[in-house]
Amino acid sequence: MEEAPSSSSRLTFSLGIDVGKSALELALRDGKDTVAGTTVSNNPEGHKNLADWLQDRGAEPENTCVCMEASGDFQEAVARFLHEEGYRVSVVNARRIKGYAASQLQRTKTDAADAALIARFGWREDLRAWEPPSASESRLQELTRARQALKKEKTRTQNRLDEAEDEAVRRAHRNLLDEIEQQIEDLEEEIEEHVEEDPELKGRCSLLDTIPGVGLQTAAIVISELGSPERFDSARQAAAYAGLVPSHRESGTSVRGTPRMSKVGNGRLRRAMYFPAMTALRFNSAVKAFGDRLKERGKEKMVVIGAAMRKLLHICYGVLKSGRPFDASLHPGT
Repeated sequence: MEEAPSSSSRLTFSLGIDVGKSALELALRDGKDTVAGTTVSNNPEGHKNLADWLQDRGAEPENTCVCMEASGDFQEAVARFLHEEGYRVSVVNARRIKGYAASQLQRTKTDAADAALIARFGWREDLRAWEPPSASESRLQELTRARQALKKEKTRTQNRLDEAEDEAVRRAHRNLLDEIEQQIEDLEEEIEEHVEEDPELKGRCSLLDTIPGVGLQTAAIVISELGSPERFDSARQAAAYAGLVPSHRESGTSVRGTPRMSKVGNGRLRRAMYFPAMTALRFNSAVKAFGDRLKERGKEKMVVIGAAMRKLLHICYGVLKSGRPFDASLHPGT
């Protein structure tokens, strides 16, 4: 029988959830074995069925821990539902689960097998409890995500305009671009007002605004997507959450690939770092020194930019964690 961590000594069950867009694969573990499994829909009705299924098996909030992967936005609703039901929920970066699967030599890759693995991981590890964002943080996230979606639509519309030859079509795309740009401006004003009205958000954004390369709109995305820095034990964990850790490709001594960002994580946070990192490589002394070292070692341009994105997020995490403004001396260019 696997020994549970000390914090799980009073627990009877561990629930693992493999989260999909439309379905949740469930595996309930009693410490040594998976005792039950099923699939429910990933919607309000399915979440209610999940709660009923747990209670029918004696898996109550006081004796059950819940573990699931961070899976884009798909886990947010079920995590909030279970939290409100009183369950201790942990939302874990997918890289940790993948690493655990490798350590267990798991070769079977099915939703049911993944759910069982997650349940075993949740039982063995002393995981941090997930806390839902406040109403103010949720609104900020909704606003920043809408702005990012419009920015993507603006790029697509600009590409269609560049490809169009007919003047009537070009005029339609130009008009649409004007409308999208106005909507982006309106949302940016709304974000500024929302931050200004909330003392906590204003304080955190003001801290991030001391970092050269990070403006208010980027700060708002970092805060809404990263959440509290207390969620992470280190800056590296925060970078992994954003998918900004390097993924090396090696096989023996014969196959070596250029390291790339893992891109397993929060894509919105990762994308928000791109243009600020470009600016930081020019005007942020800590990031610039770091980038210059990489260039001297012959690193390719995109490798340098990716590393600068990671460095900048490390700095954001450090500033939020410490509660102190940016100090270049605390972030050496290494």
